[in-house]
Amino acid sequence: MDLGSTLLIVFISVALEAFFSGSEIALISVNRIKVQQRAGERNISAQAVLDLLKTPERIFATTSLGTNLAVVTSTSFFAAYMVTHFAENGDLYATLILAPFILFGGEIVPKLVFQTHADNLIYFLVWPLKFFCRIFSPLNFLFMRISNILLERVLETEQIKAKTFSREMIRQIIRIDSKTSELDIAEKKMIHKIFNFGELTVEQCMAPLIQIYAIKDTATLEEAHQIAIDSGYSRLPVFHERMFDLIGILNTFDLLDLPRDNTPIDGLIRPAYYVPPNKKIDDLLKELQQRGLHMAVVVDEYGGCIGIITIEDLLEEIVGEIEDEYDRPEKRYESYADKGYLIEADMEIGAINEAMNLDLPKGAYETLAGLIIDRLAKIPSPGEQVVVNGYRLTVRDTTKRKINTVIVREMPANAEGNANPGAPRSESKTPSSPPTPGKPPGPPET
Repeated sequence: MDLGSTLLIVFISVALEAFFSGSEIALISVNRIKVQQRAGERNISAQAVLDLLKTPERIFATTSLGTNLAVVTSTSFFAAYMVTHFAENGDLYATLILAPFILFGGEIVPKLVFQTHADNLIYFLVWPLKFFCRIFSPLNFLFMRISNILLERVLETEQIKAKTFSREMIRQIIRIDSKTSELDIAEKKMIHKIFNFGELTVEQCMAPLIQIYAIKDTATLEEAHQIAIDSGYSRLPVFHERMFDLIGILNTFDLLDLPRDNTPIDGLIRPAYYVPPNKKIDDLLKELQQRGLHMAVVVDEYGGCIGIITIEDLLEEIVGEIEDEYDRPEKRYESYADKGYLIEADMEIGAINEAMNLDLPKGAYETLAGLIIDRLAKIPSPGEQVVVNGYRLTVRDTTKRKINTVIVREMPANAEGNANPGAPRSESKTPSSPPTPGKPPGPPET
Protein backbone atom coordinates (compact mmCIF):
# COMPACT_ATOMS: atom_id res chain seq x y z
CA MET A 1 0.00 0.00 0.00
CA ASP A 2 1.35 3.42 -0.92
CA LEU A 3 1.97 6.28 1.51
CA GLY A 4 -1.11 8.29 0.48
CA SER A 5 -3.55 5.45 1.13
CA THR A 6 -1.87 4.63 4.44
CA LEU A 7 -2.05 8.24 5.65
CA LEU A 8 -5.71 8.47 4.59
CA ILE A 9 -6.59 5.36 6.62
CA VAL A 10 -4.62 6.69 9.60
CA PHE A 11 -6.36 10.08 9.37
CA ILE A 12 -9.84 8.50 9.21
CA SER A 13 -9.01 6.17 12.11
CA VAL A 14 -7.71 9.00 14.33
CA ALA A 15 -10.78 11.09 13.44
CA LEU A 16 -13.07 8.22 14.45
CA GLU A 17 -11.09 7.78 17.67
CA ALA A 18 -11.56 11.50 18.37
CA PHE A 19 -15.29 11.17 17.67
CA PHE A 20 -15.79 8.23 20.04
CA SER A 21 -13.67 9.56 22.89
CA GLY A 22 -15.15 13.07 22.54
CA SER A 23 -18.73 11.78 22.35
CA GLU A 24 -18.25 9.82 25.55
CA ILE A 25 -17.01 12.84 27.52
CA ALA A 26 -19.71 15.05 25.97
CA LEU A 27 -22.48 12.73 27.16
CA ILE A 28 -20.99 12.74 30.65
CA SER A 29 -20.61 16.55 30.74
CA VAL A 30 -23.86 17.64 29.10
CA ASN A 31 -26.32 19.62 31.21
CA ARG A 32 -29.22 17.18 31.49
CA ILE A 33 -31.63 19.81 32.73
CA LYS A 34 -31.16 21.82 29.53
CA VAL A 35 -31.54 18.68 27.44
CA GLN A 36 -34.81 17.84 29.21
CA GLN A 37 -36.07 21.37 28.61
CA ARG A 38 -35.34 21.15 24.89
CA ALA A 39 -36.86 17.67 24.75
CA GLY A 40 -39.99 19.11 26.36
CA GLU A 41 -40.10 21.59 23.47
CA ARG A 42 -40.23 18.59 21.11
CA ASN A 43 -36.65 18.93 19.92
CA ILE A 44 -35.91 15.60 18.17
CA SER A 45 -32.16 15.72 18.82
CA ALA A 46 -32.70 16.38 22.53
CA GLN A 47 -35.11 13.45 22.73
CA ALA A 48 -32.49 11.25 21.05
CA VAL A 49 -29.89 12.36 23.63
CA LEU A 50 -32.24 11.40 26.46
CA ASP A 51 -32.79 7.99 24.86
CA LEU A 52 -29.04 7.36 24.85
CA LEU A 53 -28.64 8.53 28.43
CA LYS A 54 -31.20 5.95 29.56
CA THR A 55 -28.75 3.14 28.65
CA PRO A 56 -25.27 4.38 29.63
CA GLU A 57 -23.75 0.88 29.49
CA ARG A 58 -24.69 0.68 25.80
CA ILE A 59 -23.08 4.06 25.10
CA PHE A 60 -19.82 3.26 26.88
CA ALA A 61 -19.60 -0.14 25.21
CA THR A 62 -20.01 1.52 21.80
CA THR A 63 -17.49 4.31 22.43
CA SER A 64 -14.95 1.91 23.95
CA LEU A 65 -15.29 -0.55 21.07
CA GLY A 66 -15.12 2.21 18.46
CA THR A 67 -12.06 3.82 20.07
CA ASN A 68 -10.17 0.53 20.26
CA LEU A 69 -11.03 -0.47 16.68
CA ALA A 70 -9.86 2.92 15.43
CA VAL A 71 -6.57 2.69 17.33
CA VAL A 72 -5.91 -0.87 16.15
CA THR A 73 -6.67 0.06 12.54
CA SER A 74 -4.41 3.12 12.47
CA THR A 75 -1.49 1.40 14.19
CA SER A 76 -1.77 -1.77 12.09
CA PHE A 77 -1.73 -0.05 8.70
CA PHE A 78 0.91 2.51 9.64
CA ALA A 79 3.16 -0.10 11.28
CA ALA A 80 2.83 -2.36 8.23
CA TYR A 81 3.86 0.48 5.92
CA MET A 82 6.83 1.47 8.10
CA VAL A 83 8.08 -2.13 8.44
CA THR A 84 7.84 -2.57 4.67
CA HIS A 85 9.99 0.49 3.99
CA PHE A 86 12.29 0.60 7.05
CA ALA A 87 12.64 -3.09 7.91
CA GLU A 88 13.81 -3.69 11.50
CA ASN A 89 13.40 -0.06 12.64
CA GLY A 90 9.91 0.25 11.19
CA ASP A 91 8.07 -0.62 14.41
CA LEU A 92 10.11 1.94 16.38
CA TYR A 93 9.54 4.69 13.81
CA ALA A 94 5.81 3.88 13.64
CA THR A 95 5.49 4.16 17.42
CA LEU A 96 7.44 7.43 17.65
CA ILE A 97 5.49 9.06 14.81
CA LEU A 98 1.97 7.76 15.40
CA ALA A 99 1.77 7.79 19.23
CA PRO A 100 1.59 11.62 19.57
CA PHE A 101 -1.14 11.83 16.91
CA ILE A 102 -3.22 9.14 18.63
CA LEU A 103 -2.67 10.61 22.08
CA PHE A 104 -3.29 14.28 21.30
CA GLY A 105 -5.40 14.12 18.14
CA GLY A 106 -7.54 11.19 19.21
CA GLU A 107 -7.82 11.60 22.99
CA ILE A 108 -6.64 14.73 24.81
CA VAL A 109 -7.67 17.53 22.41
CA PRO A 110 -11.10 16.07 21.48
CA LYS A 111 -11.98 15.45 25.12
CA LEU A 112 -11.05 19.00 26.11
CA VAL A 113 -13.04 20.52 23.23
CA PHE A 114 -16.08 18.26 23.58
CA GLN A 115 -16.25 18.70 27.33
CA THR A 116 -16.11 22.50 27.08
CA HIS A 117 -18.78 22.68 24.35
CA ALA A 118 -20.82 19.61 25.31
CA ASP A 119 -24.16 21.46 25.50
CA ASN A 120 -23.82 22.61 21.87
CA LEU A 121 -22.03 19.67 20.23
CA ILE A 122 -24.11 16.86 21.71
CA TYR A 123 -27.03 17.52 19.35
CA PHE A 124 -24.75 16.98 16.33
CA LEU A 125 -23.00 13.95 17.82
CA VAL A 126 -26.11 12.06 18.85
CA TRP A 127 -27.16 10.84 15.39
CA PRO A 128 -23.84 9.30 14.27
CA LEU A 129 -23.48 7.87 17.77
CA LYS A 130 -26.90 6.18 17.50
CA PHE A 131 -25.82 4.86 14.09
CA PHE A 132 -22.70 3.23 15.54
CA CYS A 133 -24.71 1.86 18.47
CA ARG A 134 -26.85 -0.06 15.99
CA ILE A 135 -23.85 -1.31 13.99
CA PHE A 136 -21.94 -2.44 17.06
CA SER A 137 -24.96 -3.86 18.89
CA PRO A 138 -24.13 -7.56 18.13
CA LEU A 139 -20.54 -7.13 19.30
CA ASN A 140 -21.67 -5.06 22.29
CA PHE A 141 -24.10 -7.79 23.32
CA LEU A 142 -21.41 -10.47 23.00
CA PHE A 143 -18.73 -8.56 24.94
CA MET A 144 -21.14 -7.43 27.67
CA ARG A 145 -22.37 -11.01 28.06
CA ILE A 146 -18.80 -12.28 28.45
CA SER A 147 -17.91 -9.53 30.93
CA ASN A 148 -21.01 -10.28 33.01
CA ILE A 149 -20.11 -13.96 33.17
CA LEU A 150 -16.58 -13.08 34.27
CA LEU A 151 -17.87 -10.74 36.96
CA GLU A 152 -20.52 -13.10 38.30
CA ARG A 153 -18.75 -16.47 38.12
CA VAL A 154 -15.01 -15.94 37.94
CA LEU A 155 -14.66 -12.85 40.15
CA GLU A 156 -17.77 -13.72 42.21
CA THR A 157 -19.06 -10.16 41.87
CA GLU A 158 -22.76 -9.46 41.44
CA GLN A 159 -23.75 -7.49 38.37
CA ILE A 160 -24.76 -3.95 39.18
CA LYS A 161 -28.20 -3.39 37.71
CA ALA A 162 -28.38 0.34 38.22
CA LYS A 163 -25.91 3.06 39.11
CA THR A 164 -26.60 4.62 42.48
CA PHE A 165 -24.99 7.58 44.21
CA SER A 166 -24.39 8.01 47.90
CA ARG A 167 -25.09 11.26 49.71
CA GLU A 168 -21.37 11.95 50.04
CA MET A 169 -20.83 11.45 46.30
CA ILE A 170 -23.54 14.00 45.48
CA ARG A 171 -22.07 16.40 48.06
CA GLN A 172 -18.72 16.14 46.29
CA ILE A 173 -20.35 16.79 42.92
CA ILE A 174 -22.01 19.94 44.30
CA ARG A 175 -18.69 21.16 45.70
CA ILE A 176 -17.03 20.96 42.28
CA ASP A 177 -16.78 24.43 40.73
CA SER A 178 -17.81 23.40 37.24
CA LYS A 179 -18.43 25.78 34.35
CA THR A 180 -21.57 23.83 33.55
CA SER A 181 -22.98 24.29 37.06
CA GLU A 182 -26.21 26.27 37.14
CA LEU A 183 -26.49 26.35 40.96
CA ASP A 184 -25.89 29.52 42.92
CA ILE A 185 -24.57 29.62 46.49
CA ALA A 186 -28.03 29.68 48.09
CA GLU A 187 -29.18 26.65 46.08
CA LYS A 188 -26.04 24.69 46.98
CA LYS A 189 -26.56 25.50 50.66
CA MET A 190 -30.16 24.30 50.46
CA ILE A 191 -29.09 21.02 48.85
CA HIS A 192 -26.51 20.50 51.59
CA LYS A 193 -29.19 21.20 54.20
CA ILE A 194 -31.49 18.64 52.60
CA PHE A 195 -28.80 15.95 52.85
CA ASN A 196 -27.99 16.97 56.43
CA PHE A 197 -31.68 16.97 57.39
CA GLY A 198 -31.79 13.29 58.27
CA GLU A 199 -28.68 13.59 60.44
CA LEU A 200 -30.07 16.27 62.78
CA THR A 201 -31.76 15.44 66.07
CA VAL A 202 -34.72 17.10 67.77
CA GLU A 203 -32.46 18.56 70.45
CA GLN A 204 -30.47 20.47 67.80
CA CYS A 205 -33.58 22.13 66.35
CA MET A 206 -35.98 22.60 69.26
CA ALA A 207 -36.82 25.83 71.05
CA PRO A 208 -35.50 25.46 74.62
CA LEU A 209 -37.88 25.79 77.53
CA ILE A 210 -36.62 29.24 78.52
CA GLN A 211 -37.70 30.69 75.14
CA ILE A 212 -41.22 29.28 75.21
CA TYR A 213 -44.44 31.22 75.67
CA ALA A 214 -46.72 28.95 77.69
CA ILE A 215 -49.98 29.17 79.61
CA LYS A 216 -51.01 27.57 82.89
CA ASP A 217 -53.74 24.93 82.83
CA THR A 218 -55.77 26.95 85.36
CA ALA A 219 -55.82 30.07 83.17
CA THR A 220 -59.09 31.65 82.08
CA LEU A 221 -60.30 32.56 78.60
CA GLU A 222 -59.49 36.20 79.36
CA GLU A 223 -55.88 35.34 80.23
CA ALA A 224 -55.58 33.02 77.23
CA HIS A 225 -56.80 35.76 74.87
CA GLN A 226 -54.27 38.20 76.28
CA ILE A 227 -51.32 35.79 76.10
CA ALA A 228 -52.26 34.88 72.52
CA ILE A 229 -52.30 38.57 71.57
CA ASP A 230 -49.01 39.30 73.35
CA SER A 231 -47.15 36.31 71.92
CA GLY A 232 -48.58 36.25 68.39
CA TYR A 233 -48.44 32.44 68.34
CA SER A 234 -51.26 30.26 67.05
CA ARG A 235 -50.45 27.41 69.47
CA LEU A 236 -49.47 27.67 73.12
CA PRO A 237 -48.05 24.89 75.30
CA VAL A 238 -50.02 24.37 78.51
CA PHE A 239 -48.18 23.57 81.75
CA HIS A 240 -49.34 22.25 85.11
CA GLU A 241 -47.91 24.16 88.09
CA ARG A 242 -44.35 24.40 86.68
CA MET A 243 -42.97 25.05 83.19
CA PHE A 244 -41.19 21.71 82.84
CA ASP A 245 -44.52 19.89 83.20
CA LEU A 246 -46.15 20.59 79.82
CA ILE A 247 -49.39 18.64 79.61
CA GLY A 248 -51.02 19.82 76.38
CA ILE A 249 -51.43 22.37 73.61
CA LEU A 250 -53.90 25.24 73.29
CA ASN A 251 -54.85 26.19 69.73
CA THR A 252 -55.62 29.92 69.84
CA PHE A 253 -58.05 29.55 66.93
CA ASP A 254 -60.34 27.77 69.40
CA LEU A 255 -60.62 31.07 71.30
CA LEU A 256 -62.04 33.08 68.41
CA ASP A 257 -65.70 32.23 69.00
CA LEU A 258 -65.48 32.26 72.79
CA PRO A 259 -66.09 35.22 75.12
CA ARG A 260 -63.27 36.82 77.08
CA ASP A 261 -64.42 35.87 80.56
CA ASN A 262 -63.27 33.85 83.56
CA THR A 263 -64.20 30.45 82.11
CA PRO A 264 -61.30 27.94 82.55
CA ILE A 265 -59.49 26.75 79.42
CA ASP A 266 -59.26 23.11 80.53
CA GLY A 267 -61.90 22.03 78.00
CA LEU A 268 -59.81 23.43 75.12
CA ILE A 269 -56.52 21.74 75.99
CA ARG A 270 -55.44 19.17 73.41
CA PRO A 271 -53.09 16.31 74.39
CA ALA A 272 -49.39 16.88 73.78
CA TYR A 273 -47.24 14.62 71.62
CA TYR A 274 -43.98 13.80 73.41
CA VAL A 275 -40.69 12.94 71.71
CA PRO A 276 -37.15 12.26 73.02
CA PRO A 277 -34.34 14.74 72.26
CA ASN A 278 -32.29 12.22 70.25
CA LYS A 279 -35.04 11.51 67.70
CA LYS A 280 -34.09 12.23 64.07
CA ILE A 281 -36.03 15.16 62.69
CA ASP A 282 -36.85 13.46 59.38
CA ASP A 283 -38.64 10.72 61.32
CA LEU A 284 -40.41 13.33 63.44
CA LEU A 285 -41.60 15.22 60.37
CA LYS A 286 -43.22 12.06 59.00
CA GLU A 287 -44.90 11.34 62.33
CA LEU A 288 -46.28 14.87 62.67
CA GLN A 289 -47.66 14.69 59.13
CA GLN A 290 -49.28 11.30 59.75
CA ARG A 291 -50.88 12.48 63.01
CA GLY A 292 -51.93 15.88 61.65
CA LEU A 293 -49.94 17.71 64.33
CA HIS A 294 -47.90 20.91 64.17
CA MET A 295 -46.04 20.75 67.48
CA ALA A 296 -44.31 18.20 69.72
CA VAL A 297 -43.02 18.47 73.28
CA VAL A 298 -39.43 17.32 73.89
CA VAL A 299 -38.87 15.41 77.13
CA ASP A 300 -35.70 14.09 78.76
CA GLU A 301 -35.07 10.68 80.33
CA TYR A 302 -36.76 11.80 83.56
CA GLY A 303 -39.94 12.91 81.83
CA GLY A 304 -39.27 16.61 82.29
CA CYS A 305 -39.97 18.91 79.35
CA ILE A 306 -36.86 20.58 77.92
CA GLY A 307 -38.36 22.30 74.88
CA ILE A 308 -40.81 22.20 72.00
CA ILE A 309 -40.42 21.70 68.28
CA THR A 310 -42.79 22.62 65.45
CA ILE A 311 -43.09 21.77 61.77
CA GLU A 312 -41.92 25.31 61.05
CA ASP A 313 -38.72 24.61 63.02
CA LEU A 314 -38.13 21.51 60.91
CA LEU A 315 -38.68 23.25 57.57
CA GLU A 316 -36.43 26.14 58.61
CA GLU A 317 -33.55 23.65 58.76
CA ILE A 318 -33.85 23.47 54.96
CA VAL A 319 -35.10 26.85 53.73
CA GLY A 320 -33.89 29.10 56.54
CA GLU A 321 -35.89 31.44 58.72
CA ILE A 322 -39.61 31.57 57.89
CA GLU A 323 -41.38 34.78 58.85
CA ASP A 324 -45.03 35.65 58.39
CA GLU A 325 -46.84 38.97 58.68
CA TYR A 326 -47.12 38.55 62.45
CA ASP A 327 -43.46 37.85 63.12
CA ARG A 328 -41.55 40.75 64.58
CA PRO A 329 -38.10 41.05 62.99
CA GLU A 330 -35.39 40.44 65.57
CA LYS A 331 -32.06 42.22 65.46
CA ARG A 332 -29.79 39.50 66.83
CA TYR A 333 -26.54 41.38 66.18
CA GLU A 334 -25.20 44.76 65.10
CA SER A 335 -21.89 46.40 64.27
CA TYR A 336 -19.77 47.58 67.19
CA ALA A 337 -16.71 49.76 67.71
CA ASP A 338 -13.31 48.67 66.34
CA LYS A 339 -14.77 46.39 63.66
CA GLY A 340 -16.59 44.29 66.23
CA TYR A 341 -20.09 42.91 66.63
CA LEU A 342 -22.55 43.13 69.49
CA ILE A 343 -24.33 39.76 69.46
CA GLU A 344 -27.10 38.23 71.52
CA ALA A 345 -25.54 35.39 73.49
CA ASP A 346 -28.28 32.89 72.64
CA MET A 347 -27.59 33.18 68.90
CA GLU A 348 -26.38 29.89 67.44
CA ILE A 349 -22.72 29.52 66.46
CA GLY A 350 -23.57 28.33 62.94
CA ALA A 351 -25.84 31.32 62.32
CA ILE A 352 -23.15 33.71 63.61
CA ASN A 353 -20.46 32.23 61.36
CA GLU A 354 -22.74 32.38 58.33
CA ALA A 355 -24.14 35.87 58.93
CA MET A 356 -20.86 37.58 59.90
CA ASN A 357 -18.38 35.35 58.04
CA LEU A 358 -16.63 34.36 61.26
CA ASP A 359 -14.94 31.11 62.25
CA LEU A 360 -16.06 30.44 65.81
CA PRO A 361 -15.58 26.78 66.78
CA LYS A 362 -18.45 24.36 67.23
CA GLY A 363 -18.61 21.85 70.05
CA ALA A 364 -20.86 20.40 72.72
CA TYR A 365 -22.88 23.62 72.74
CA GLU A 366 -25.18 25.42 70.35
CA THR A 367 -24.90 29.14 71.16
CA LEU A 368 -22.35 31.87 71.72
CA ALA A 369 -23.15 31.76 75.44
CA GLY A 370 -22.50 28.02 75.41
CA LEU A 371 -19.06 28.58 73.85
CA ILE A 372 -18.07 31.08 76.56
CA ILE A 373 -19.38 28.94 79.42
CA ASP A 374 -17.61 25.91 77.91
CA ARG A 375 -14.31 27.80 78.08
CA LEU A 376 -14.80 29.43 81.50
CA ALA A 377 -16.81 26.69 83.26
CA LYS A 378 -18.89 29.34 85.04
CA ILE A 379 -21.41 32.11 84.45
CA PRO A 380 -19.11 35.08 83.72
CA SER A 381 -19.43 38.65 84.90
CA PRO A 382 -19.62 41.65 82.53
CA GLY A 383 -16.19 42.49 81.15
CA GLU A 384 -14.72 38.99 81.29
CA GLN A 385 -13.09 37.79 78.08
CA VAL A 386 -12.34 34.61 76.19
CA VAL A 387 -9.88 34.35 73.30
CA VAL A 388 -10.65 31.59 70.81
CA ASN A 389 -9.71 31.01 67.15
CA GLY A 390 -8.28 34.51 66.88
CA TYR A 391 -11.39 36.25 68.25
CA ARG A 392 -11.79 38.08 71.53
CA LEU A 393 -15.22 37.48 73.10
CA THR A 394 -16.10 40.09 75.72
CA VAL A 395 -19.12 39.52 77.94
CA ARG A 396 -21.11 42.76 77.92
CA ASP A 397 -24.31 42.05 79.82
CA THR A 398 -25.37 39.19 82.11
CA THR A 399 -27.83 38.16 84.78
CA LYS A 400 -27.17 35.78 87.66
CA ARG A 401 -27.94 32.76 85.49
CA LYS A 402 -27.30 33.67 81.83
CA ILE A 403 -25.27 35.77 79.41
CA ASN A 404 -27.30 38.34 77.48
CA THR A 405 -24.93 40.01 75.01
CA VAL A 406 -21.34 39.54 73.88
CA ILE A 407 -18.89 41.74 71.96
CA VAL A 408 -16.92 39.79 69.34
CA ARG A 409 -13.79 41.27 67.78
CA GLU A 410 -11.16 39.73 65.55
CA MET A 411 -7.73 40.03 67.14
CA PRO A 412 -4.75 41.49 65.25
CA ALA A 413 -2.35 38.86 63.95
CA ASN A 414 0.49 39.96 66.25
CA ALA A 415 -1.78 39.97 69.30
CA GLU A 416 -3.13 36.49 68.63
CA GLY A 417 0.23 34.85 69.21
CA ASN A 418 0.57 36.45 72.64
CA ALA A 419 -2.97 35.60 73.72
CA ASN A 420 -3.78 32.80 76.08
CA PRO A 421 -6.83 31.17 74.50
CA GLY A 422 -9.59 30.39 76.89
CA ALA A 423 -8.24 32.54 79.72
CA PRO A 424 -10.80 34.82 81.38
CA ARG A 425 -9.93 38.49 81.51
CA SER A 426 -11.53 41.76 82.50
CA GLU A 427 -11.73 44.86 80.37
CA SER A 428 -10.23 47.92 81.99
CA LYS A 429 -12.91 49.99 80.38
CA THR A 430 -16.24 49.16 78.89
CA PRO A 431 -16.67 51.15 75.65
CA SER A 432 -19.81 53.07 75.01
CA SER A 433 -22.25 51.23 72.82
CA PRO A 434 -25.63 51.50 71.18
CA PRO A 435 -28.62 49.98 72.96
CA THR A 436 -28.73 46.22 73.30
CA PRO A 437 -30.55 44.57 70.39
CA GLY A 438 -34.22 44.12 71.24
CA LYS A 439 -35.79 40.77 71.95
CA PRO A 440 -39.35 39.80 72.82
CA PRO A 441 -39.84 38.90 76.48
CA GLY A 442 -39.61 35.26 77.48
CA PRO A 443 -42.10 33.30 79.57
CA PRO A 444 -42.74 34.23 83.17
CA GLU A 445 -40.39 32.54 85.62
CA THR A 446 -42.03 29.99 87.86
